[in-house]
Amino acid sequence: MTVRPLSRRRALQLGGLGVACVVVGGTGLARAGTTRDDTGQGDTFTAPTVLTSTDGAMKVTLEAGIGSGSVAGRDATTLRSTGGLPGPTLHLRAGDHLGIDLVNNLDQPTNLHTHGLQVSPRGNSDNPFVMVDPGRSFRYDYQIPENHPGGTFWYHPHHHGLTADQVFAGLYGAIVIDEPDPPQVGTDRVLVISDITLDSAGAVSPATGMQWMAGREGDLVLLNGQANPGLTAQPGTRERWRIVNACVSRYLRLRLDGQDLDLLGIDLPLGGQPQRVDELLLTPGNRADLLVTTRAGTSTLQTLPYNRGTPMGMRGGMGSQSADPGGSVVDLATLTVTGTAAPAVAALSPRPALPDLRGTTVTT
Repeated sequence: MTVRPLSRRRALQLGGLGVACVVVGGTGLARAGTTRDDTGQGDTFTAPTVLTSTDGAMKVTLEAGIGSGSVAGRDATTLRSTGGLPGPTLHLRAGDHLGIDLVNNLDQPTNLHTHGLQVSPRGNSDNPFVMVDPGRSFRYDYQIPENHPGGTFWYHPHHHGLTADQVFAGLYGAIVIDEPDPPQVGTDRVLVISDITLDSAGAVSPATGMQWMAGREGDLVLLNGQANPGLTAQPGTRERWRIVNACVSRYLRLRLDGQDLDLLGIDLPLGGQPQRVDELLLTPGNRADLLVTTRAGTSTLQTLPYNRGTPMGMRGGMGSQSADPGGSVVDLATLTVTGTAAPAVAALSPRPALPDLRGTTVTT
């Protein structure tokens, strides 16, 4: 796989300059301005590269550039963070200091947002007004609070007018904050779900005018840059699935029939006992921490049809999934559970109650 600076011509091919589709992480339809290349269809599930803090700190360079590799079994040219699709997972602990050198090898401005982290929005921290020009770099410094909740978060560009284009083209990655007393699991997986549209040459297709208005949903729905990868497990295994909806417009209505699912939280942990669920709805930018207790057989993680509506003033169904009211079923991953049953795991304990902040004084 190669990474090289992005030309203006290629930038236009990768989604256009100027108007973008949707504010990433918003639930409405407002307009807003491991390194690997084996992301084929039906491959064995592959996790992104993991970078872990040591001695209370992490220093990392994230390079925003263009890379060539295989996406869903096709040769493709996309944006990549440090060569990955998705970029590396940043594994941290409460109280850590995170230093990121963002290197912009694009031919347009970019920046970085740590989505969901409870850190300062000022200065060199999580400041959405920072602009990193082409060919330049910027040092971000984040101090994660000692009492920061554990869970799953993510990072992506947040430059006004270019956010959705750059995320759609491949710039995103997960962040994990450890908990002091996590539930016992046999496997902890990161699943970053995104969508993308490739033209006949394998470049990212630009958004149409209708997609600018209604929100763009890609023809390919990927899990860690793969199309319907395969996972395996023993019966009776409890796994933690950290799911990120990195799509810019697509709502994910997730099901994994045949398995036992317990929800730890959406965006932040729930208080009390984990909730048994049959399906889960994640809007763009949402994250979910899900416990999967496996049963023998083969199950498919799917996103089911969901009509997310149309922007105000538009007629017809162009705002719904794939420009088709309600959309269609998409297979995201296939889980095969076979073999000898795993040893029994400890019962799930209630999680600490969340504080009631309604009467709390807001601080700056």
